[in-house]
Amino acid sequence: MVPQGVILTEDSLRLAVNYFLTRDSFSFDVESSGDYRDQPHLASISWISLATYGCCIVIPLDHPIGTKVIGTKKVPMKYKTGKKIGETYFKAVPEYEGPPEQLDLALVFGILAPLFSHPKIVKTGHDVIYDLVVVSKYLGFVPVPPYFDTKIAFWTLNENRMRNGLKEWTEERYDHKYDFENVGKCAESHPFDTVAYYSYCDSKFDWLHYKWLKQQIADQGLQKIYDLEMNILNVLIGMRLSGVRIDVEKLKQLRADLRVEVVQLEGNIYAAAGKKFNINSNPQKQQILFGKKSEGNQGLKPWKLTAKGREIKDANGKLELIHYSTDDEVLASYPDNPLAHAMREYGDVSKILSTYVESWLGTEDEPAKIYDGRIHAGFLQYGTVTGRFSCRSPNLQNLPRSSSDMGKMIRDVFISEPGGKLVVADYSQIELVILAHYIGEGKLYEAFMQGIDPHTMTAAMVLGKDPADVSKVERQDLGKTLGFAVVYGAGLGKVASMAHITFDEAKRVLKTHERMFPEIHQFKQDVLDLARSRQPVPYITTLMGRKRRVPDLNMEDTYFNRKYIMGAERQTFNSLIQGGAADLIKLAMVRLDATLPDEAKLVLSVHDELAITAPDGMVFEVENTVREAMTGAGIQKLVRVPLRIDLHTGDRWGDIK
Repeated sequence: MVPQGVILTEDSLRLAVNYFLTRDSFSFDVESSGDYRDQPHLASISWISLATYGCCIVIPLDHPIGTKVIGTKKVPMKYKTGKKIGETYFKAVPEYEGPPEQLDLALVFGILAPLFSHPKIVKTGHDVIYDLVVVSKYLGFVPVPPYFDTKIAFWTLNENRMRNGLKEWTEERYDHKYDFENVGKCAESHPFDTVAYYSYCDSKFDWLHYKWLKQQIADQGLQKIYDLEMNILNVLIGMRLSGVRIDVEKLKQLRADLRVEVVQLEGNIYAAAGKKFNINSNPQKQQILFGKKSEGNQGLKPWKLTAKGREIKDANGKLELIHYSTDDEVLASYPDNPLAHAMREYGDVSKILSTYVESWLGTEDEPAKIYDGRIHAGFLQYGTVTGRFSCRSPNLQNLPRSSSDMGKMIRDVFISEPGGKLVVADYSQIELVILAHYIGEGKLYEAFMQGIDPHTMTAAMVLGKDPADVSKVERQDLGKTLGFAVVYGAGLGKVASMAHITFDEAKRVLKTHERMFPEIHQFKQDVLDLARSRQPVPYITTLMGRKRRVPDLNMEDTYFNRKYIMGAERQTFNSLIQGGAADLIKLAMVRLDATLPDEAKLVLSVHDELAITAPDGMVFEVENTVREAMTGAGIQKLVRVPLRIDLHTGDRWGDIK
């Protein structure tokens, strides 16, 4: 008889694993403990559970307490808020009997190894990359594909749903609630039986979801894109394990320099304002920017409403200064105002300092994100609606563009391995490549086919110039801005601020663009019409078949709904382009990972850039491998215009471009 439930003996475990080896797939889940539980390559494992057809087992490995309460004890705690923050107090907590004797960890993973190394058995889990990385440390190898991730599957079926937790879906599909104690946050503090049941449910219900999701993916024609996601999952495991090397001393020096600079920039703000105020207070910023000059303020004309402001406007309410935004787009629209300029500088530097430098080095309240001189970021496949990566612990996907001073500053701390180089490749204007591919005609398409820079061609057409006569400033301010506006559906304010022109000039430029590139604007309309024709929910499909569903596209066109419809139109077109770019970068990563020499490692994917570490003697070979992976025939066949990359090599990421 196949064992079920908690496994405490070697014979039971061997009997269960022998049964699992006769099945074609299984789900598994781990519980971690210790200070590094959010870093899977460092986490300590305390439980593992597995489920398959007709069997679910739970294996405790290092659980410190039993189930029965035998008394209470006092443990030291620290106040996290209030006047006594940081001070110690003692809290009474239950004291439990000792746990049952548990199997030796090495013995368990020795028995499990044939299961995780089997090349034909599917290993499935919920956000399974975490579990795969954790068990790899104990197995001595990364579990062998194929994989299935139920969280990514739920996201593939409905990218608009933001809550795809295992417990939420279990309650919704099976009307079963569990884990009222939030066991996963700190499993070692909960009674033995409570954790056993929690771990059992995680694997059991994940297995049930897997069987349903597998069929849904196939039935909805999403197998190709889901296979791509599972292939990229294998790549991300390697990236998570290897991490990227950081110059910690340079980062510490950057922290010291930026702290001084932030103080100086605060002084610049006060000097430009003519008085002190709370820089981090939105009401005070709104007052000093938009308040009357006669009252000592700047008297600037506000134009962008906050979310609350839009609600009040829709309800025909009275708008006040507090209902207008002071974000960077707004500040950029006042290029001649010293205070707006000073605020932008302060915002840029303070963001770099807090979001990156101090966060990575750690603070009194937050642990460092750098371990052994490396950052092991978690790249997530399911965090966006377009298919682009998101990232956590820390987020490397929101790094400023490498073309900016801030972007170069923070990239300077990413360094090559000793005796090697960083090879960095960036797709050239990938969004416009996707757009030109779909259109297949017109000046944008011709520019790519003739090897003319598309931003230069756009600026030339709008200005009525020959491309050779377009200046670098015109290319950047007009050409690049209009390309951005087309792909992202940017409004007049954004176009005006990016191009450093007035609202009226922005209107004229956009009208000229529509006249000179009619095929682009007609294509946008065709995309919207096709999406709207699809029922029951409007959607588009990307290059490799990813679906982007936009329900608001078919809302009733009323005054109140108009803003939602316009937003849905922007999302629909942007998702077609961004989703296609996501497909290409993910496919390129899979191709690259399969062909890179073992001595080289893919360590980063940020925006459209890939960073690879290469030994000094293999740089030329790695560069050629990268070119082939990103632009070779196997990926070029997906688009009608040439794929091009910018490829550079150096010691520091920031110095490479």
